[in-house]
Order: sequence, then structure tokens, then C-alpha cells
Amino acid sequence: MQLKDFFGIIPQVKLAVDAWNHPDVKAPAPPAPPAPQAQSQIDRMIADILRKEGGYNDIRGDAGGATNKGISLRYLKGIGLKRGDLDHDGDIDKDDIRIVTPEIAARLYKEDFYLAPHIDRLPEPLQPIIFDIAVNSGPPRAIILLQKVLRAQLNEFIAADGVIGPGTRTKAEEALAKFGVKAMVNAVVDARCAWYNAIVREDPSQAKFLKGWLNRAATFRMK
Repeated sequence: MQLKDFFGIIPQVKLAVDAWNHPDVKAPAPPAPPAPQAQSQIDRMIADILRKEGGYNDIRGDAGGATNKGISLRYLKGIGLKRGDLDHDGDIDKDDIRIVTPEIAARLYKEDFYLAPHIDRLPEPLQPIIFDIAVNSGPPRAIILLQKVLRAQLNEFIAADGVIGPGTRTKAEEALAKFGVKAMVNAVVDARCAWYNAIVREDPSQAKFLKGWLNRAATFRMK
């Protein structure tokens, strides 16, 4: 034992002796464990999306192809071999989809469906539903849907170009200030449901997905 260690235990020994000689004197309570660190908004959103996305499936008629935890074969092929070849065998196929873990899915969500399309620049109350639509239907569709809602709510022309720039962000802030979070989030829910119904009208083969789509959209509706 080093000398500094010896002197370091003297106060502890004294406390133990005092407690023995004076049982009515309570020893100091041990320090409380550190509080768990709160999740950030992005972590909460990703956890929520992962709960909604299922495991591996390859459903006939699904335009995205084989999918696992929201990561589709079509998407992996779209990002190229360097990032999409998860098993490093020189191609991108269903084997890559099968090995998608929650950690891989979370990383791809954050990089390609949240940061790349600048959903992080939107007002925070709108981010969860737009991020969820981006994972479910692609970032351009999610952003176009929001832009059309802003156009209808504010009754003015807003380009529905699928790109979040200063204009879209400013109009989103304006709409939230004018109508409130509940009205704006529910307007996006309504637009999302209307779009899903339109998909099925145009392509009845997609009807088998409609109930799941609508249920997922309804999770964001505010009472």
C-alpha cells in the first residue's frame, strides 16, 4: 500500500470506529448512483421508428423489396456498394438485408433519412412525424407532404420541391406559431392518410399494406 493510500483510509476507519462505539450515530449514506442520461430527441425518434418497423420480410408487391427494420433492398442498392454491401461480398442482395441490426438501421436512419435531407433543421415539434414518413416512404415524399400542408394551411404558394431550405423552415415556424403544434401535426397526419389512400386507389395491389400504413400514421395524431 502506498503512503497516500494509507492516509486516505484513516477517515474511513475513524467513521467505522465511531459507528461501533456510538451505534446511535448513523454512518453517512453512500453516494447516490449517477442519474441515467436522458435520451436526445434524435435517439427517441429512432427508438420509436425501430419499434414500428418489423424484422426481415420479403412481401410480394412491396416496391422496396426485401426489408429489415425499415431498411429496404431498393434503398441499400441506391446507396451503392461502399455503404450498402453490409456483408462485404461484392454485391447487394437479400443477404445484406438479413444482417441489418438495430444499430445499423439507426445509423442509416440518422445519416440518410434525418441529417442528409435536413429534417433536423425543421422546428422540433414537426421532426418526429416527418422523420417517420421519410423512413417509411422516402425523404422527398415526406418533405413534399409537409410543403403541401404548409401551402394549404397558410393559403399561399410554397414550392413542393422535396427540399428543406430556409423558406420551408421559415414557413413551418410561421405555421406553428399561427395554428399551434396540435393543428399542424394533425394536418400532416391527415395528408399522410390521404396520400396512402390515393396510392391504393391508383394501385389496388397495395391495399394489403393500407391498414398498417394508416395505423402507423395514427400514432402521431394529437388529442
